[in-house]
Amino acid sequence: MTFDASPPAGSASLDDLKGCEGLSVCDLTGAERFLVWAIRWESSVHDDPDFALDCLQESFDRAGLSTVSSVFRSYVAIVHGAPLPSSPASRMGCWRINAMEASTLHAIACLQAGLFGDAWRTVSSLCTRAGATRALLALGELAEELTLIGGHIRPWPALKGARRL
Repeated sequence: MTFDASPPAGSASLDDLKGCEGLSVCDLTGAERFLVWAIRWESSVHDDPDFALDCLQESFDRAGLSTVSSVFRSYVAIVHGAPLPSSPASRMGCWRINAMEASTLHAIACLQAGLFGDAWRTVSSLCTRAGATRALLALGELAEELTLIGGHIRPWPALKGARRL
């Protein structure tokens, strides 16, 4: 079995994801907002790491995603690296979506649509090739669980067309 990572005709360019800075969190659906919040929470330094872990787990439990919180945390560690020294409160208040957040949403949308090559290219733009393999497996589990609970993530062209502030 071979894996074709060549882009299909009409797929989104990864360069397009870099122009996401004007996209607002307010333009996202509930599932998309949850993922952005979770990325920001997990990639921040917390005064009480045990509380932070409990809070993230409880949030995933309430969202119906209990089984994938640990793989999500692995994904964030792979693509983000060390947590940012800024407080979670300062990161949560930012209304702008960054390229890593937009790329994550786009990769999940691609996985939900069965566009594995597009998902691979998106994730591999965020980290090393070896890391991308592990990150894509984690996102695959998350995408599947999101689909099971009705959480649909829109691909980047749809996000790009959202209202901008």
